[in-house]
Amino acid sequence: LVRFYTIIVAEDVGKNASGLEMPSWQDVQSYTVWLPYQAIEPYNPFAAASGVASADARVVRSSMSSMGGSLLEHFTIGSANCDKHRTGYCNGPLRAGTTYRIKVRAFTDDDKFTDTAYSVPITTERNDTLIVVVTMLSLALIAAILLVAYCQRRCHLIRRASKLSRMQDELAALPEGYVTPNRPIHVKDFGEHYRLMSADSDFRFSEEFEELKHVGRDQACSFANLPCNRPKNRFTNILPYDHSRFKLQPVDDDDGSDYINANYMPGHNSPREFIVTQGPLHSTREEFWRMCWESNSRAIVMLTRCFEKGREKCDQYWPVDRVAMFYGDIKVQLIVDTHFRDWSISEFMV
Repeated sequence: LVRFYTIIVAEDVGKNASGLEMPSWQDVQSYTVWLPYQAIEPYNPFAAASGVASADARVVRSSMSSMGGSLLEHFTIGSANCDKHRTGYCNGPLRAGTTYRIKVRAFTDDDKFTDTAYSVPITTERNDTLIVVVTMLSLALIAAILLVAYCQRRCHLIRRASKLSRMQDELAALPEGYVTPNRPIHVKDFGEHYRLMSADSDFRFSEEFEELKHVGRDQACSFANLPCNRPKNRFTNILPYDHSRFKLQPVDDDDGSDYINANYMPGHNSPREFIVTQGPLHSTREEFWRMCWESNSRAIVMLTRCFEKGREKCDQYWPVDRVAMFYGDIKVQLIVDTHFRDWSISEFMV
């Protein structure tokens, strides 16, 4: 004789659901896939037919009808509003768009029961309204982020253009040849100075570089502009000054044979301590090595790559293997080549 009935709801039917003590709806809320759980306290809905209905039966039964002498119980799963912190069994709501299976458990005694087979899969309706709302909110958030980023970028570009324009106006008002005072930096402050200068895509470095445009405009560069020397210049706007250019030893009185795009630079010990030159062209490699030989230079510091951003900045003026190469009358041979992460050091026999 069946004394009580209860309902078992399962999302994951692979989990054990044969225990006497089953999890409640509250117990499975923390799981991504719900374990089988008991939806209600055991009760007997058919006891009402004999006038002995329990309080549980009156609460959970939605309707009961008689068909051909048999009693039917219509029961809606997930119809109750349950407190997640409440103890005991509760017929809590199911999740939208999720597939469940149902089975009935019949008790013949408090600790003796039998289960029906699981029902066919039953899928709850999708909450399309929630999906639409979440999608719209996500799109609105993305649009807001893009709009803020665009506005910030545009404001940054406007401020930068305004500063550059103002700086150019101020520089244009300076007397020709005027040099702005230098700004010495203490060694202990150099790290912070570099960080500030390189912020905003090297903005302050760009400002300093712009200031150099007006330096030396009044210096003569007549030798660099001679027809025989123009092809030796990599850039037409970066030319050596007549008064400080490096002069090669003339070769057979050839016009322009003493010219190379290079200038002396002062240092701590001499007004001609360094030589600054352009990245050699393929046609000026011989002049470059002549300059190194005639100036007795012991070190070459190369501050560019041969190609940068798809443009040639410097010809490869040195041998890459240990086979000696001649540049005019000068023989150059690679002796040692050491590579580091950001630079390399090569030693040559000249």
